[in-house]
Amino acid sequence: MRRIAIVTPCILPVPATLGGAVEELITRIIKDNEKQNDYLIDLFSVRGDSEDDSIFSRTHVISIEYKNGLRFADRILDKLQRTVKGSEGYRLFDKDIAVAFKEILLDLDEPYEAVIVENQVSIAKRIVACCQGRYEFPVFFHMHNDVDIYRSPEGLKELAACGVQFIAVSNYIKSQIIKCTDAVVHVLYNGIEIREDITVENARFSADEYSIRFLYAGRIIPEKGLIELIRAFEKLSEMSAKGNSQKFALDIIGFSNSLTQYEKRVIALAEQHKATITCIKRMSSEKLNRQYDNYDIVVMPTLIEEAFGLVALETMEKGLPLITTDSGGIPEVVGDSAIIVGRSEKLVSDLAAAMYRLSTDKAYRKELGIKAFNRARMIPEYNIRNYYSNFIRTVDKEADEKISVIVPVYNVADYLERCVNSLICQSYSNIEILLVDDGSTDDSGVMCDSFAQKDSRIRVIHQENRGLSGARNAGIDAATGDFFFFCDSDDFLQEDALEVLIRKMHKDGAYIVGCGFSYVWDDYEMSGREEIVTDHNPGVWNGKRAVIEMMRGNSICTVAWNKLYKKELFSDVRFPEGMLHEDEDTTYKLLYASKIVSYTPKALYKYYQRTGGIMGGNLAERYSFLLDILDKRIQYFKAKGEKELSQHSTISLLENIKYYYRNISDDRIKKELVRKYGENISISTAPVVMGIKKKLSLLLWKYIRY
Repeated sequence: MRRIAIVTPCILPVPATLGGAVEELITRIIKDNEKQNDYLIDLFSVRGDSEDDSIFSRTHVISIEYKNGLRFADRILDKLQRTVKGSEGYRLFDKDIAVAFKEILLDLDEPYEAVIVENQVSIAKRIVACCQGRYEFPVFFHMHNDVDIYRSPEGLKELAACGVQFIAVSNYIKSQIIKCTDAVVHVLYNGIEIREDITVENARFSADEYSIRFLYAGRIIPEKGLIELIRAFEKLSEMSAKGNSQKFALDIIGFSNSLTQYEKRVIALAEQHKATITCIKRMSSEKLNRQYDNYDIVVMPTLIEEAFGLVALETMEKGLPLITTDSGGIPEVVGDSAIIVGRSEKLVSDLAAAMYRLSTDKAYRKELGIKAFNRARMIPEYNIRNYYSNFIRTVDKEADEKISVIVPVYNVADYLERCVNSLICQSYSNIEILLVDDGSTDDSGVMCDSFAQKDSRIRVIHQENRGLSGARNAGIDAATGDFFFFCDSDDFLQEDALEVLIRKMHKDGAYIVGCGFSYVWDDYEMSGREEIVTDHNPGVWNGKRAVIEMMRGNSICTVAWNKLYKKELFSDVRFPEGMLHEDEDTTYKLLYASKIVSYTPKALYKYYQRTGGIMGGNLAERYSFLLDILDKRIQYFKAKGEKELSQHSTISLLENIKYYYRNISDDRIKKELVRKYGENISISTAPVVMGIKKKLSLLLWKYIRY
């Protein structure tokens, strides 16, 4: 059975015996998984006083003890971190969580389908460090709160650079993540129980004309605007006293057993209005749910950015009119079914005006209640019963889109049948095969037409010779698939290549997926002899790091043909016609435009070794093409303000000049290479991105060539 891991925030235990919004959502997932029987779940959670995991047959709870001494040290650390501006929050306990995770990894028979880390960047960074370069499963970071010290901009950037996918609880949180880093972000709304037994016809929407009860329920902290709410209630009373006989009451629910200084201030202010304002201790969600029927209007005067607005949704579900602020994700949750006021210096007076209007206009109160009631039921994502299936679709997506395989064909009659047969026999069948006959003078064009008659998925394009780039571009322009794959006509694929790549594309949320490749020779069919030449370790990166990996590593290579691409990457990119090294001029742009690039070391692509290929020509005839392209790459990244990438590109240029100098015998060309090398390096401009030793060695070659 497939297996996933969920790493909880490790603040409160899961199953949620002590409450907690995130913990209760995770508990919902594991309970629904028991019914659906989709996965085995490894659940990493802090140990609670009472364990409640015996009822779960499909969840293995790994309870991690948070020792009192360590907990105390982390409390002190937390206070210190919150006093230092711009600091990233972390806990000493995070190391224990990572150790427990690593121990389970070592015992796995099969890799996880996915790992989901809930809401703590510091834990996610450690989990990623355990996985990166070793395992091919994707890591998701589920973000329930806004950017803060435990979800710092730098932490989010670091996760994105490692190819982590984000799950946001609202489009607002998605926008906050994207402000920090260009990442792949899925939106998974929180949900509540939607009562299906209540309809518009039997719901209670209109309060008594002369007695209105307001409710605030939630944490009693300065950010929630309780002082402002009481001031607004005072203004409402003043407005009502002028010729209005209505009575008003306000209940504030959520006070702790051990009162904070702020809670004491709120109580002291409420004491001045004993007859109309009541302060009530926090209560269980079940009890609070029953209390809603005693109120007419709910007020949420929050001053900070709310990630989602669960209280707002609970209010809507009951058909109660709501007054709230333009805070974070709340406007997208409530739509036009609430009164939304701005968080300005006029907040108190605007709240009072909204409270007065709703309390005195019975028809408007009913209209807003019906809107809220219907909206809560109209959006399926708001129903907690759909939360599990939405969660699973987010972390484990199926693939069914079409792949366009583009094959440039030029005088390859001896090899073409093997190539095409490897495509026809792919285990992933939703493909189209575009054979672009680029003015072949042998039987290649006729063979293409013969293949098309045998398989309806094959289309043939005949054109005058435009070269490899021109043939690929013709295929791109004619393709109708959602993804592109390029295959040279003398090479071939492993039978499951496209299936592996597209499933990995979905799993990793990638824009490009590369695979390993191997050299094969004429005896391959008989002997199976091959030589894998790419990196044996998997990888996943954001676009920027993938470009560096292309230049410095041996996985995401510059070649076009070992990769599956999202079609959208080619909206304004084509291969350059009329030059060699066309891949060098194209691949880096596609990688840079990608939010996630991943790599599997499986050698799915078979790179046939033959003489007389395009790149078999003399170095002296083609060196200038590559150097010109590398020059363009440097300027491309300089224009983007990417100093690190431009320096890496400069190193690539200098290293290639050195290579050509050592392997070309023409003195005129060697002299030109020395001049070009000197133009691209000096003491002040020498790249430092790979360290001081590399900088010195590059500088030294300018004066002493070896």
